[in-house]
Amino acid sequence: MTTHIERPIQQLDDSAVPSYDARAELIDIGSDAIPAIIDRLPSLGGFGQLTAIEVFEEVGDPHCGPALIRLLKSENPTVREWAAMASASLDIDGAVEPLRRAYRA
Repeated sequence: MTTHIERPIQQLDDSAVPSYDARAELIDIGSDAIPAIIDRLPSLGGFGQLTAIEVFEEVGDPHCGPALIRLLKSENPTVREWAAMASASLDIDGAVEPLRRAYRA
């Protein structure tokens, strides 16, 4: 993974200014950043996952669909809710049944 993508991904969990700057930087990088964010998603905390979801929505790359569907199983209810909203707004294929399960959870 290249340094210009790795550094902002590492900052996504910082609830202070660096995460907002990292979010903006990753959005500017666009679809090229999505695979790296997806790879690091399991190692991010709740705040980082929420910030990653924001990046997914802003970039609008459908490759984030499977990652959003996995986040629907998160123990964190806010992560589940944001993943559900992002899945719906991005019209992610295959998300209907996982969304129903997340809703029931």
